[in-house]
Amino acid sequence: MLTKYQLSIDKIFFKSTSEDALYKSEVKPYIKDKFRFERALKILNSPSNKTIFEIGPYPGTGIFYFGETNQIVGFGNSDERFEQQVNNSGHKLIELDLESSFALENFDQTDIVLLMEVLEHIRQPYKFIENVSRLLKPGGHLYLTTNNQFYIGYILKLLLQKNIFDPISTEGSFYPGHCRYYDIKELKKIFQDLGLIVVEANYINFLPSHRLYKNQLFGFFKNFLLRIFPKGYSTHVEFLLTKPNE
Repeated sequence: MLTKYQLSIDKIFFKSTSEDALYKSEVKPYIKDKFRFERALKILNSPSNKTIFEIGPYPGTGIFYFGETNQIVGFGNSDERFEQQVNNSGHKLIELDLESSFALENFDQTDIVLLMEVLEHIRQPYKFIENVSRLLKPGGHLYLTTNNQFYIGYILKLLLQKNIFDPISTEGSFYPGHCRYYDIKELKKIFQDLGLIVVEANYINFLPSHRLYKNQLFGFFKNFLLRIFPKGYSTHVEFLLTKPNE
């Protein structure tokens, strides 16, 4: 059941997925991504009275799920109207390039960083993760999800000689496309090299209901296939990380 807070945020922020090739036009992003954010809430033990930096927040799904009891600061590209709406809701939205130059002194460190469905879009991932880790307070948590390099869907696409990445021309666009995917072992090593502690590292399937797809038969087959394959072929990998106390 939606709270009054969630209903008011719904009216302000959320657009439908009318231009999405996979999902029905009336499906709003927070409905499609409901499982992702409920999972984040569970892994993070439903935090309250925390400052949360949400990287790549548009269209504000993190505010919808975390914003009633926490202060949300979103980092990502947005239009002026959306930024004003975020500010009016008592939260903040900031444009910041975390791939290159980064002035940490301009920001207080935060309790939690949400980095969901972002890393696969990043052209300089090591520098990006290093900068993100600097945002955390000692004892703070980073929750990260990204596409699994060994997702069965990508294997099938490759067998059919279809692209699994977006064109390089998307690099300078509003939606910089997927440019690479990751394996748990590779990411574990990067996090450990940067001094972060891996609390959890999981293969996980994010499976919106087949009823949300424009082609429900395709949605049903996709979800069925993922449920019968071993975890190592899941859609995503998931990490909960913490920064050691100094």
